[in-house]
Amino acid sequence: MKVSVIVPMYNVEAYVGACLDSLKAQTLQDMEVILVDDGCTDDTAKIAQSYVDQNPSLFTLFHKENGGLSDARNFGIPHAKGEYIAFLDSDDFVEPTFYEKMLQKIEEGHDIVVCDIEYWYEEAEKRHVMKGLSSWPADTIQKKAMLSPMFAWNKLYKASYFQGEKGYRYPVGTWYEDIPVTTMLFARAKSIGYVEESLVHYRQREGSIMSEKSPRVKEIFGVMELVRKNFKEAGLYEEYYDELEYLHIEHLRLYGMFRFVRSDYWEECFDESEQVMLRNFPNWRGNKYLENLNFKNQLFLDYYSKGTAWIFNYRIKEGE
Repeated sequence: MKVSVIVPMYNVEAYVGACLDSLKAQTLQDMEVILVDDGCTDDTAKIAQSYVDQNPSLFTLFHKENGGLSDARNFGIPHAKGEYIAFLDSDDFVEPTFYEKMLQKIEEGHDIVVCDIEYWYEEAEKRHVMKGLSSWPADTIQKKAMLSPMFAWNKLYKASYFQGEKGYRYPVGTWYEDIPVTTMLFARAKSIGYVEESLVHYRQREGSIMSEKSPRVKEIFGVMELVRKNFKEAGLYEEYYDELEYLHIEHLRLYGMFRFVRSDYWEECFDESEQVMLRNFPNWRGNKYLENLNFKNQLFLDYYSKGTAWIFNYRIKEGE
């Protein structure tokens, strides 16, 4: 078996059919799809079972009590038989050639392969592509990857990363669970490949688990603390200091701040972000990667404060 795709599912009856149709349509034949019913209370599992019944050589369905996205991914990992592992969220869908092209690239001698991502909206004019590998200059491909999207599902990995007692697992019970695992995988990979095509469609929808109104937006602080801890314990903190510093800027001071602003917790999150950066990256404004940001983002970083927040917050919310 070449590729195992793990698909956690929780109450996505309106979307799971499109996801599974895209997996059924794959041009790669030597693959399996592990469906994990994470305690669904709607018809998601029933729909998934119909795909298993139609194609039992491709789909396998497991049921478990609800434990969240990470717990469902982790549950699926020991069941994977493939040389390579991929993850796919059950409300997203992929191009028919996705896994074939990713497999071809990883078998050129890479440990991990990434591809571009389409942010998919119902309104076609809002759809746009995010590069899976940053175009910014960096000393190594690993450091370039550290500046790239941390999603688990636009990637194909050697299964060995997830096998054995020391195999990677996603932290359970938190949002932003991809970040601690993806950062370490990138840092430890000997070689990273890139398929420069948007082969994954990342569905943007109402009611997704990453609702910005939830108090769980604050969980990013615990996740970033875990990232720092992981890199220090691995002896990689100094080697990747600039990249880790930028990662914190992105998630606590820039795009993360846009999320905070849209929540009811922006002042609390602003204060915490100030303290985290002061304690860990006191000279963050001199980070070498900031020169790559566009003018609007540089302006935001330079001038956003509690005194000017009302101006920026109004413009951010106005753009919703």
